[in-house]
Amino acid sequence: MIDSSSGDTESNAVLNNIVFIIVKPVYLGNIGAVARAMKNFALSDLRLVSPPKNYKDAEARKMAVGAFDILKNASVFESLEDALKDVAVSVGTTSGKQRKLIPAPLAEISPSLLESANSNKVAFILGDERDGLRQEDLNRCHHIVTIPTSEALPSLNLAQAACIIGYELSRSGNNFPRSTRQSGDELSTGANDDELLQLFGQLSDSVNFSRTFNRQIVQTEFRQLWQRTHPTKREADLLKGILIRLNQHLAAKPGQSSNI
Repeated sequence: MIDSSSGDTESNAVLNNIVFIIVKPVYLGNIGAVARAMKNFALSDLRLVSPPKNYKDAEARKMAVGAFDILKNASVFESLEDALKDVAVSVGTTSGKQRKLIPAPLAEISPSLLESANSNKVAFILGDERDGLRQEDLNRCHHIVTIPTSEALPSLNLAQAACIIGYELSRSGNNFPRSTRQSGDELSTGANDDELLQLFGQLSDSVNFSRTFNRQIVQTEFRQLWQRTHPTKREADLLKGILIRLNQHLAAKPGQSSNI
């Protein structure tokens, strides 16, 4: 069992930086059960995107037995975009096989996720019980993971998935031991990425690129390319600075945009 009161500040930092996000949950019991699964592994940052208004009612509290503090302190957001603003690495979960991104084995990427969590927020995103995550939600993820299950019933209950993820992180990190890293790079967050994508869209519009190609497809593919690089905050700031100057230059000389 993980001793979250061991005084190991670096280990606690890893735990505090791991986030679970449920997008548009339907059943109150599942919200409470996820909260309990999180507390089993000393995780506490639960975020809910557009949950039912009564998400802390009796059914949720009953399933969150021993972990009502996690449920009570859950943060509520109107959109996944808002929930990811301070998150540097987002991991989407899916049982579907029709997704554009190839899922990675959770056990394979867990060590690198824990390393990122030394200095950055790492979020695991769970979809609603009926349809899971939409493609536009998965497009915001740096990684897509799936848990191998029977084809007869491939989808897991939300709490089951959360518990397996928590266990795998604990196992991969030997119960979140003290990190051997002296320091970690601060990675670009969701808010930084959204700002950069907005600047990129503005630039592509200015040079008439968006008129030739489907703008949404281009934006999505650029986001996926950008997220695969896992850029640091400084790298994101450098690119944003360049895009800002390019957009300013083109705005000042609209008649010369085709020559830039």
